[in-house]
Amino acid sequence: MSAAPDAGPVPSQNADAASEPAAPSELRAMVQGEATSADIARHLDALDPHERLRQVLAVKGKWVKALYDRVADAPPATMEEFVPSSTTGTTVIYEGRNSLAMFTRFQKRFLRTQAGVVVGYNHQTWQWVTGPGYFVVQPPDGQPPVPDQLYIDYITEPPEVPEGWPAYKPNSRGLSRSVYFNMHDYMRRVATGVYVGKAYREAEDIDAHFSLTIQPPPAPETSA
Repeated sequence: MSAAPDAGPVPSQNADAASEPAAPSELRAMVQGEATSADIARHLDALDPHERLRQVLAVKGKWVKALYDRVADAPPATMEEFVPSSTTGTTVIYEGRNSLAMFTRFQKRFLRTQAGVVVGYNHQTWQWVTGPGYFVVQPPDGQPPVPDQLYIDYITEPPEVPEGWPAYKPNSRGLSRSVYFNMHDYMRRVATGVYVGKAYREAEDIDAHFSLTIQPPPAPETSA
């Protein structure tokens, strides 16, 4: 299987947006205000990919949860939009921001196999300690606690590990157990290429949220 090797940089934990109050045209200000899910989607869809990522990453802490709550009535996320069939065999990278106080930046890397199964793992600074946190993406299954949302399933073992990815480590072993064991992350659509998730352990809400934004293409090189 052809896939991008696990050679990309770990996202910097210091690559945060400035701490000054958000301008009215910023997603942070919209979440802190009265914007609807439709307002947020229109705003983000109108931005170029790099600016979209910057604004989503600027939503931190409790405001990630606020974003999840705000888009409750948004159109449901679909497997095809999340990791399109056209990307089969290729690693798709999403940049992540979680609601923790520290170590908030990470990537989730996905790949749709030839069999149509979407597998993935977590690429982040402490991966060597916590393990890669392998998962399978599942469509809505009609079961509680969230019957109508697709979810990232850390319980089901991936049917294969793509070439170039880290060695598989079960989420039930070592420090992986405290981070990923018995977890499901339920996903809501925010805008094109932007999602926000909520984590449950053994079907119990653990008050942990995160955003995912598709990684923009490399910026074009400028001639001297």
